[in-house]
Amino acid sequence: MKTISLISSTLFCCLFSASLAAEEYVEWIGANAGVNWSAGEAQAEGAGLRPPDSAPAAGRLLACRAAVVDAQRNLLESIEGVRVQGTTLVSNMMVESDVIKSSVDGLLKGARIVKREPKDDGSCVVQVTAPLGGQFAADVYGQVFTNQQTARHKPTLDVFSRLLHTGIGHLVPAATAANPAQAQPQPWRDAIDRLSSRLSALEDLLSTHPAIVEAQDQGPSGLVLDARGSNFIPSMSPKIRKLRSGVIYPNANHQSARRERGQLVSLFTRDLDTALRHPIVGERPMVVKGLRTFGDTRTEIVLGEDSSARLEGLIADGFLNDAGVIIVL
Repeated sequence: MKTISLISSTLFCCLFSASLAAEEYVEWIGANAGVNWSAGEAQAEGAGLRPPDSAPAAGRLLACRAAVVDAQRNLLESIEGVRVQGTTLVSNMMVESDVIKSSVDGLLKGARIVKREPKDDGSCVVQVTAPLGGQFAADVYGQVFTNQQTARHKPTLDVFSRLLHTGIGHLVPAATAANPAQAQPQPWRDAIDRLSSRLSALEDLLSTHPAIVEAQDQGPSGLVLDARGSNFIPSMSPKIRKLRSGVIYPNANHQSARRERGQLVSLFTRDLDTALRHPIVGERPMVVKGLRTFGDTRTEIVLGEDSSARLEGLIADGFLNDAGVIIVL
């Protein structure tokens, strides 16, 4: 009876593990290398053989050492094939940035061996993983987000540059700029100052009122984006867009927070129920449905008008500054 119970338990564990693996989204880069977008990590497998003239004990060690080297070589292939944004791969960024090249080297050195299996025939199989989050994500986002913000704010910088060269004296009344002490008293300024003080006191009261705090605590704890039915593909920097308009997520605040924490913009999975139970989105995730992809890169998803308006309103209140995002593919 005990034997039957043990077999049943083992079978259940195997089936449960297989179901979890089936729900994960793994993008295979090579024969023995891929990216697990559900776990946010690169993974690879390597194999090695013991030298023919080695003793059995030493041969197993040498075979596993060779397997580790092979796994690291395959892991590099996996990391270089990670899609950063659009069609840009990590391999492209390594050519252009010494920071990214150094970060990839650090990722390889810190790879974790999750499986080491010597075989009876003298061979050995090793599996390794390396997280895309942490310092690697911070370095990648430091390059990607900085470039995006520079391009976005260039016109504004040009305006400030012109102001510095032409001066701002024409924006200030001559009498006030020449001698502020001679400016006439303005009674309305005192009234505005008193009103500002009252508003600040009211905001402080509302921010600590139990009813307000409880209502805020009942907001969504994360975001689940259902992109099933579209041709959306995963990347380290996916974007959520409004219909016929701009990007909703990630905005500048989200980019800064994720870069500082080394947190991926989003994880990905194949199953909606798995996404809803994922710890990254908390206990009360908000679910939105994607309409279609945007552009040719397939790494940006468009929301409908209602979903866009709701998500924008929540983001304006600070949603997703700390909460996580998971996308169902």
